[in-house]
Amino acid sequence: MLVNEIMSHKVVAIGPDTPIKDVQALMELRNIRHFPILAEPSGGGSDRLVGIVSDRDVRLVGADHPKAPPGVRATDPVRLLMVHPVLTADPNDPIEEAAKVLRDNKIGAMPVMEDGRLVGIVTGIDMLDALIRMSGVRRASSRLEVELVDRPGALAGLLDRVASRNVNVSSVMISRSDPDADTVAFVLRTSTVDGHGLAAYLRGLGYNVLWPPEAQEA
Repeated sequence: MLVNEIMSHKVVAIGPDTPIKDVQALMELRNIRHFPILAEPSGGGSDRLVGIVSDRDVRLVGADHPKAPPGVRATDPVRLLMVHPVLTADPNDPIEEAAKVLRDNKIGAMPVMEDGRLVGIVTGIDMLDALIRMSGVRRASSRLEVELVDRPGALAGLLDRVASRNVNVSSVMISRSDPDADTVAFVLRTSTVDGHGLAAYLRGLGYNVLWPPEAQEA
């Protein structure tokens, strides 16, 4: 899945001279948490991205908080508050790479640029929505977590065993992977509603099934 599949295409941008109080009002009106900031080049041409501002940045103005910007007032232009330079994404970036940038830099959004033009914005919420879609959790299904020896063919063997029960696998994700360990834990979203039955079958074959737990006898 790529950034252009999950990003917001209709981006609301503001200018660097917009008063901070107007930015806050617009955030509340539009229910938007991040605004890219565009400025017209002195020589003309297309607007260029010069900054980004978040609702948290705006809330800190005038607040009794150690991170409140000193000397900045609500009537000042947002250029005094904006973050720059701006970390950006490309529409064709894999979403896991964009998610890593968001997490590593502890930011909530990135403008998406293509050929120097602002074409979208991708946020942490977009990443959560993508995770839900990729996991297949919205479909009628069961979650299966199995620890496998980290060697070629181990996952393929597990999938063959699941398929032999006439059960389809809609997604496969890693839940635990220690570089120093010789095992990997995989989470499978399976088409059966009898997750316990499938787990019992795999345990009978010697697989270390972490989820669902073994059914307790009455």
